[in-house]
Amino acid sequence: MIPEEKISQIRDRASIVEVISDHLTLKKAGRNYLGLCPFHSEKSPSFTVSEEKGIFHCFGCGAGGSVFHFLMQYDHLSFPEAVERVGRRYGIVVERLEAPGARRDTEQRESLYRVNERAAAYFHELLFGHPEGKRALEYLKSRGVDDRVARRFYLGYAPQAGQGLVGFLKREGLSLKDATRLGLISDRGADRYGEKFFGRLIFPIADAAGKVVGFGGRVIGQGLPKYLNSSETPLFHKGATLYGLFQAKETIREKDRLIVVEGYLDVVALSQFGVTDVVATLGTALTPDHVRILARYTKNIIALFDGDEAGRKAAARSFEIFLEGGLLGRGAFLPKGEDPDTFVRSNGKESLEKIIDQAVPLADYYFTWLEERHGRSLEGKSQIAQEINRILAKVRNPFEADLLVRRAVDMLGIRENLLRAPLRASGEARRPAAPGPPASAVQLEAREDMAECSLVALMLRFPSMIQRMEQEAELERLVSPAWNEVLQGIVAQWREQGNVDGARLAQSFSPERASQIAGLILEGEKIAEEDAEKIMGDCIAHLRRRQLRSLQRDLRRAIRIAEEKKDEKTKKERMLEWQEVVRRERQLMRQWAASRTESR
Repeated sequence: MIPEEKISQIRDRASIVEVISDHLTLKKAGRNYLGLCPFHSEKSPSFTVSEEKGIFHCFGCGAGGSVFHFLMQYDHLSFPEAVERVGRRYGIVVERLEAPGARRDTEQRESLYRVNERAAAYFHELLFGHPEGKRALEYLKSRGVDDRVARRFYLGYAPQAGQGLVGFLKREGLSLKDATRLGLISDRGADRYGEKFFGRLIFPIADAAGKVVGFGGRVIGQGLPKYLNSSETPLFHKGATLYGLFQAKETIREKDRLIVVEGYLDVVALSQFGVTDVVATLGTALTPDHVRILARYTKNIIALFDGDEAGRKAAARSFEIFLEGGLLGRGAFLPKGEDPDTFVRSNGKESLEKIIDQAVPLADYYFTWLEERHGRSLEGKSQIAQEINRILAKVRNPFEADLLVRRAVDMLGIRENLLRAPLRASGEARRPAAPGPPASAVQLEAREDMAECSLVALMLRFPSMIQRMEQEAELERLVSPAWNEVLQGIVAQWREQGNVDGARLAQSFSPERASQIAGLILEGEKIAEEDAEKIMGDCIAHLRRRQLRSLQRDLRRAIRIAEEKKDEKTKKERMLEWQEVVRRERQLMRQWAASRTESR
């Protein structure tokens, strides 16, 4: 945990325009700055940055918040990591308040990272500066990989024999115990150690932040196993790690596209030919965790398969994996006998791009594959229906479930309710879908909480509206709970320091709510001061009417229940209450109309 005083110090010292300009081009536009949004594709700039208020907001996709929120979304950092990143940029040291145990765990992980990073440097230096490394360089050249790309992926070489890594780690003063935990070496007792990798081309595996978490090694020449990966360690989990993500993430963001392949050399070879939005699984099949991680960067994920029977089966299996990961996914198929490495070297980038452009939704492919596998006989359709039932039980997104059910009904000609049975039984499809990009302030106009949004915008723009808000004693129960927390936060800041810092307010809420607050701050700039009181009155009238309408619905429901139970006494009481609420609503609307007439 970082002390609030330190966060405030960094926020006050930082220039949000400077930090964001490190990542994209901004141009002055009146009081604010404009640029092309890095979070979605656009041709006309809608990404707005306010230096004065310390916030950013995209009026296209709705992303927004403080300088910390920008780095959290852009580089997929946690809030403390984003604070530390900004602090380092401005020379401010950040020390987290941690329990002794948490601090010890952090120090141990940093020690492990250090061993991995120095081991990667050792292997890399051997590749380019050791006589034995020439053998590996020649192998890379035979696969069409030049030194530039080898350096980009920090490739290395492990010698055929000896204890070079052990000696290197000792000279560096690093812990051999940590190296053993990481699976780089094995302790054979009596100060004797064995090394895991030898006679292999080394592929350092980095996490999304660029920290080395593990290694892959490919044998040069003959030998088994052909590929060797780091064992599972505190830093490395094969089922949740992807090779090349660190190198690919900028291109993924630019193209809003990501290609998944199987091997290290596939990633390196495609990068050699300019296809750089590529990642690979690490000797395992794609997992739901892989999909969930990649979905943070783009929803447009294409799995590239070999065109043989094994590739077709892998594509069918991948559909289920994508569903469990929360996406539908697409698949592209290479000609039979080709893999990404051989195909791009033989046919070039353009031919590969054509195949990728022809990628098909995995859902479509899956249904076709089922039909080819089981046929259209009654027995075949029954087997297909059972398989679809099994798959549907894993679907979390209700909209995806509905589309798949309808597709299956068209294909099989069976009753829809039979396919929906597993959805009702498991409840999986009724879970809410993962939140998409937050709505922009403009989009909020069509929402039920328009009045709350307008109140927030007014209060952030005009301090007098905060005082007006405080006079409305009943307003707290009229406002929805989610927005009431924001409104109370504004009032609390006003009482505490006599003004409201929009960036500080935004950072105290979730990224989605922070994005909305940032948008409302910028929308509030468009409100003329002479219109503020009238808009406030309209918002309050709307909230009161909304409450009265809700009471009417509840009372009508109570009246129906009383009728069904033949409870005339209760029915009469609820009818009288309903009539009173209707009278109050009509009176409210007359008063509101009169006030608008007077304001003209």
